[in-house]
Amino acid sequence: MAYYPIMLNILDKKCLVIGGGKVAYRKILPLLEFGATVTALSSYFTDEILELPKNHKVNLIRRSYQKNDVDNYFLVVVATNDRIINKEISNECKKKNILVNVVDDKELSTFIVPSVMKKGDLTISVSTNGKSPLLAKRIKEMLGNMFEDDVENLIAELSNLRDKLKTTSATQEEKIKLYDDIINKYNILRGNDKK
Repeated sequence: MAYYPIMLNILDKKCLVIGGGKVAYRKILPLLEFGATVTALSSYFTDEILELPKNHKVNLIRRSYQKNDVDNYFLVVVATNDRIINKEISNECKKKNILVNVVDDKELSTFIVPSVMKKGDLTISVSTNGKSPLLAKRIKEMLGNMFEDDVENLIAELSNLRDKLKTTSATQEEKIKLYDDIINKYNILRGNDKK
């Protein structure tokens, strides 16, 4: 199965993570990084998860999953080790048109989470359509090592130029030339010589 790649705005969206172990913790962190309001539901939480509410928008509910717990959430991540519960949650989410990711079971999921490399506003996601998460992770690490830190400055400069060009009568070719001039003055790839 091929997945449709998409960048999803989850800023201030209510997201539910069902599970309280190490995998759940790893799934909570990127949701927080991208601005979600996270609720974690489990009868048990690791110490790392218990520390999260002190510094982040995380609500902890200490009990087992119950029917209708997914109501009013934008998306749900299921990270339990109970396959029967995972399937039950998946079915409920699908019936209610709630995005659901069941960790390590793409057949029960309506979306999968790619491996993500992020430097400022540069976000690159890598996926093998769930067939080899380790390979996706290794490629993400290679990409992360390729880009210099000044890629953030490049993006800011290009964004400013883009805003200015919206009010001009420059042709598409002229715009591309201006963008290329800025891109070429930065050394965004490690090992490249500045032009």
